[in-house]
Amino acid sequence: MLQPEQVLQNRYQLKQKLGNNPMHQTWLAIDKAAKDAESSQVIVKLLACGGNVQWDDLKLFEREAQVLRQLNHPRIPQYRDYFSIDDQLLWFGLVEEFIPGTSLKEELTQGTRFTEAKVRQIAEDILEILVYLHGLNPSVLHRDIKPSNLILGKDERVYLVDFGAVQDRAAAEGATFTVVGTYGYAPLEQFGGRATPASDLYGLGATLI
Repeated sequence: MLQPEQVLQNRYQLKQKLGNNPMHQTWLAIDKAAKDAESSQVIVKLLACGGNVQWDDLKLFEREAQVLRQLNHPRIPQYRDYFSIDDQLLWFGLVEEFIPGTSLKEELTQGTRFTEAKVRQIAEDILEILVYLHGLNPSVLHRDIKPSNLILGKDERVYLVDFGAVQDRAAAEGATFTVVGTYGYAPLEQFGGRATPASDLYGLGATLI
């Protein structure tokens, strides 16, 4: 069982568990090999193989690592590492850059009321990221644009996180049997197994409303 202060791969020291899913854990951790304190904080995502974890869960997890590794955008977390460990259960681990800030969901829960100018800036920030993702060859579809996946950073810019539902357009041209997305933020056709760049724009529109 994973515990705070435990060190994985002789490098990543687990600090704080984020969320309560025992089989798909996310930790705030310290990269003991980092060159400076600013880059030492990382996010470690861990997926346990076995139990209630399905094959589709592992496919999505591996796809997230593969896609994140190829991305290079200042407001998308940078890929750091991918590994597996055997600790009673077989765990697969994905390490990525930690983005300090609060999610738009947290801001709204706390009662924050955004001005029209701020909403416009949020929309422009997200669109800039989507233009980058959709402009890749093949296009990358996030498929889960929603307030909890949008981080308002200390620089007041918006960052897009959690690529666990990501898919490239080449794989999305036909039907996919891995149904992902969040009700209220994903278009109906996405739950039928089809997603396009317009699906991400739908999520953006639902978020802004």
